[in-house]
This record gives sequence, C-alpha cells and structure tokens, in this order.
Amino acid sequence: MRRRWALAFLLIAGFVAGCKTDRPVRASAWLDRFRRSSAPSGPDVVQLDVALVERPVGDTYINRDLWTTADEQVVALDRKAQLEDNGFRIGQIGGITPAGLQSLLTSEGSCVNPRRIQLRAGNPTTLSLGPTAHECCYQIEQDGQKVPVTLARVRCTLEVVPMLAKDGRTKLTFTPVIQHGDATLLPRPVADSSGVKQWMFQEERPTERYPSLSWEVSLAPNEYVVIGARFEKPATLGHQCFIRKDEPAPVQRLLVIRTGRQPQSAHSPPGSLADEEPRPPRSPSLASQATLTAARGVAP
Repeated sequence: MRRRWALAFLLIAGFVAGCKTDRPVRASAWLDRFRRSSAPSGPDVVQLDVALVERPVGDTYINRDLWTTADEQVVALDRKAQLEDNGFRIGQIGGITPAGLQSLLTSEGSCVNPRRIQLRAGNPTTLSLGPTAHECCYQIEQDGQKVPVTLARVRCTLEVVPMLAKDGRTKLTFTPVIQHGDATLLPRPVADSSGVKQWMFQEERPTERYPSLSWEVSLAPNEYVVIGARFEKPATLGHQCFIRKDEPAPVQRLLVIRTGRQPQSAHSPPGSLADEEPRPPRSPSLASQATLTAARGVAP
C-alpha cells in the first residue's frame, strides 16, 4: 500500500512540475503579444527623447557655459521669475547643437541611460530626476513667503504632458512632483488596447504636487529643452531635484529633452509604451541627432 501511495505521489508531483515548466513559456508569449498590440500608434503619438546628464557638483559647463547658448526667455516672464526663486533653470536650444552639449549626450559616462518614450498627446508621463534620497529639505517660495518642507525617502520627478501644436511643434507642460515615504500596492483599473478595464496592483507613494510651479515650453523637431538647477540657491526645490551631494559620488544633473513624431508606416513595428523602456530606435536617438545636427553645421 505504501508503495502505491509513493508511486501516486511521484506521478502527481511530476505532473505539477511539468505544468510549472510549461506555463512561463505561454505567459511570456502572451505578454509579448499584449505589448505589441497595445503600443500607441497614430498621428497623435508624441516621441520624447530623454537624457539625464550627470556631472560633478559645480561643473562649469552645465552651470555657466551651456546657458550662454540657451534661450532662457522660453518660459513666460512672470513664471520664469517664480521658477528662478525656487531654484529651477530652463532654456531652449535650437540650430546647431553646442559642442559641449553634444559631447555630454554622446558620452556613456555622462549620459548613462538615454531613453525614448512614446505616448499619445495629452497623456502624462513621469520623469525621474535621480535615485531616492534619504531626506530632502527645501523651501517653497510662494507669494513672497518661504514655506519650509522636510520629507523622508524622497524621489524627485517631473510630470510631463505633451500636446500637439502648430507648425509641427510640440508643447510640453512640466509640473514638479515629489514622491516620498513608504510605497504601498493599491488596486487600480487599467484599460487594455480594446478599452476593457482590468484591475492591477500599482505601487504608489504619498506625493507633493506643485502646480503653481508648472511651466510650458514649445519645441520644434530640431530643438532641445534643458532643465537644471540654480547652483547659488541650495535651499530651493530645484536645487534639491538636480544637485545631490548625499550620493556616494556627489553629482549634479541636467535634464535634456527633444521631441518628435512617430513615423507612420505599415511596415514599422509598433512603438514602446510610455513606460520608459529602452528600445531599438527607429529614428536617430537624441545623442545621434545631436551628432548629425552638429555635422550639418560644419562647412566642407
């Protein structure tokens, strides 16, 4: 009797093991099909080439030299003053890519994780400005008053919403969003490509949004927006977002974005979802575009 039970147990165990071996293959194939079918496509799809450049704290180029070639009047004058008070610095660069910026964008040491994001116009995406900080202290300047803020386990981000504008331009709206505290998993409805809603668990953290510090930039296909910090304002939100002296190797960061439209071709594979996953580019990457733009400006 014991031998029969042992034999039955081994047969059941083998059947279960076989099922476990087979399932990941089918699940993986299903996931691949879902990603291909749900990728955005159409004339309203916007492409964001994003680079977060890293340099030593106090780097001369991203604190001074870069801004001699950038148009800092790209932001409305009243909003520009408020952003400066809160430590943000924004500029627009068009025409020939400055040699210094080109060098940073094509350097694996400075531009460690360039990525391409594709999403529909009007949909937001969140750009991280660095790893989680143990603590973040800053002051928000509003209506002439300084409001102190201290947060723990902080992830500084910018929410970006692209919109289609005239003459092939893309309008980007930026809003600082600070995530902090412990993450929790919460059920959220998510619609698939057919519009059917399914419930999925998503990680969420407490957030501090600053819509009063939102700003807009309108970019042509050959233009960059560069976003950094005012080095001389250490107690501000902008400084805390881009300058990190608490990391093992203190670093200062600069966000560089260039926009484009998705190529519409029946033979082109669908683009990636707006999940910041690196994918093989179908058009020149931000760094490649920088090189090409610079090359066009060189006389034969």
